[in-house]
Amino acid sequence: MRCLVCEAFSWKILCVACADYFSVLHPSQRTLSNGFKVNSFFAYDDVAGLLHTKHTPHGARVLDFLARVSFVPFIRKLTLESPLLAVPIDDHVRHGYSHTAILAKALKTPMVKPLYGVLRATNTTSFSGKSLAFRKANPRGFTCKVPKGSVVVLVDDLITSGQTLLEASNVLTKQGITPLFGLTLANANVT
Repeated sequence: MRCLVCEAFSWKILCVACADYFSVLHPSQRTLSNGFKVNSFFAYDDVAGLLHTKHTPHGARVLDFLARVSFVPFIRKLTLESPLLAVPIDDHVRHGYSHTAILAKALKTPMVKPLYGVLRATNTTSFSGKSLAFRKANPRGFTCKVPKGSVVVLVDDLITSGQTLLEASNVLTKQGITPLFGLTLANANVT
C-alpha cells in the first residue's frame, strides 16, 4: 500500500511522516452573524486533498484519521457540566458512508452522544464552488428531529461561507434546542 499523500510505502492510509505532518493543528474560530461559534482545526488549503477523498471509498479512513487527531483531543479537554449531543449535518450515506457521521462518531465520550439522522437537508443542491449569493438563495431547508431541550454541537467537515452552519443553528434554536458550538475539520474562510 502507498501513502495517500506522498506515495511512500505504508501499511496505513498515511505514512508516519505524513501522519505526523497532519497531526499539527492550526485551530481557528469563526463567529457567524447569529453569534454561533465554529471551531476548525486545519486551514482548508492544507487538507483540501484529504477532504476530497470523502467522495471515495477510502475517504472514510482519512476522515477518521483527521477526526482522531483534531476532534478527539478537543472534546477530551472540554469541561462539560451536562451531557450534549453531537449532531452531524446532513448525514446521508453517500459513497458507502456518511462523512459527517464519521466525524460525529469521533466525539463519543461519556458526556457526548452522537445522534444520527436528525438534521437532514431537503435541498440537495451542491454548494461546492458556489458563491455566497448562490448559497443564500438556495437554503438547505433542514428538517430537525433533535429532541427539544437538547444541547448540541453541530458537526461538519468544512466551513466556507458559514451559510450551512448558520441555517442549521437557526433551525435548532427555533425548535427549542441549544446549539452550543460547531466543529469542522477545516476553515476555508470564503466570503
